[in-house]
Amino acid sequence: MLFFDLEAYVPPHDRSTGWSSLVVNPVKPDHVLLGGCFFSKRFEAPIPEDPAIDGLWLWNFESEAALLLAIKARFEKEWHLQRQEAVRILGKPAQDLVVCGAGIAKFDIPALFCRSHVNGICDPAELFELYFKARPIELSNVASFLFRSERILYPKTTKEMAGRLGLSEKKGSSKSVWECYETRDYATIEQRTRAELLTVLHIYKRLQDRIHQSHPTN
Repeated sequence: MLFFDLEAYVPPHDRSTGWSSLVVNPVKPDHVLLGGCFFSKRFEAPIPEDPAIDGLWLWNFESEAALLLAIKARFEKEWHLQRQEAVRILGKPAQDLVVCGAGIAKFDIPALFCRSHVNGICDPAELFELYFKARPIELSNVASFLFRSERILYPKTTKEMAGRLGLSEKKGSSKSVWECYETRDYATIEQRTRAELLTVLHIYKRLQDRIHQSHPTN
């Protein structure tokens, strides 16, 4: 399994919202992917108290294309590791890479495809195989069962999920990332994203515990 969280930069002239509250549009040439944090584990392995979280960041590469090639290599490695694990779930082999995060289906996975295509790092068909054929566990959807008083199924924010599970979430607006990038305060972006991925890992673990407690014999 691969858990990850990405950040992107939106230039000042393009920060008005359109259809969605999500301002970034990775198809636009100057909406740059900054990188992100990654954590991988085998299916049955527990999440450790101090997980080894890796960062791949634009300022450590010569270009956005080079960053995207490094992220592509990370995904390819995870595909191979999952195939080698040969785990069976509900009697079927788990052959497809499982990725997990909050908002990854809406932004992170499409952004990797779009920015890689914009930068021309490889054949779009290869990018589709790598990113869109992974199986995403979208925590914003999984956590709906925690909100029993709300009958309408609607994706939950990281803050809402964390609050319901007794966790602290302090990520705040993406605008702070844009400001930090403009002032070259890269350490703050890295620390912020690492903290967000830790929150994602804690949410996953507590959701997993809740589900097993509800169905101990299944």
